[in-house]
Amino acid sequence: MIKAKNKNSPLQALPLKQYEPKPYDEEAAKKYAESLEKLLPLLDEMKNVVKVMQAKGEELEALRARVAARLKS
Repeated sequence: MIKAKNKNSPLQALPLKQYEPKPYDEEAAKKYAESLEKLLPLLDEMKNVVKVMQAKGEELEALRARVAARLKS
């Protein structure tokens, strides 16, 4: 039982639910594994996009540095 500090609280005495593990479902596990395998190419593509974006960010940073150097001179 959960005991609330406030005696007028509706949470005064709530019964705790017992955790009941579900039986292992072979078919659900296979479907889950298949769905994860379908996501792997997308993950690889996203990694490539991040690499390209980082390279572009470095190019922009170098350009910003050159512009700042020209403005100082």
